[in-house]
Amino acid sequence: MDRVGHGVSGIKLLVAEYQIVLPWDGLVPDNRRFMGGRGHILTKRYRAGKELCHTLAMTQVRDRPTYPEGPVWMRLDFHMPDRRRRDPNNLLKGIADALEGVVYTDDKQITKLSWENVGVDRKHPRVEISYGEVRVDG
Repeated sequence: MDRVGHGVSGIKLLVAEYQIVLPWDGLVPDNRRFMGGRGHILTKRYRAGKELCHTLAMTQVRDRPTYPEGPVWMRLDFHMPDRRRRDPNNLLKGIADALEGVVYTDDKQITKLSWENVGVDRKHPRVEISYGEVRVDG
């Protein structure tokens, strides 16, 4: 699906939209990235979650164009497993890391990011990720 919008300076932007769905079980909070006192070392749980999400995302984008080298937008809709209070902000870094090499080359390409807690789905908790390349029409 292509969307047409306008940039801040009035430049028309074309955005192609794609979707990936990741199961809740693969999501790992950002605070699981480091082991105390040893610097930047990824925990085993973080690495396993990142690899699972990366693999699942790869299976969903097989027939799509190669990932862009320019700016990318992403929207994440979180379907929580229960009513416990959670902060999806803590999950964003793990998801962004897992999608490198699938949706984009580097997560620094994300120029617009939004997320929403859309409710509880006890049977199929997940995050639905919509994304696309931002291209200047000119």
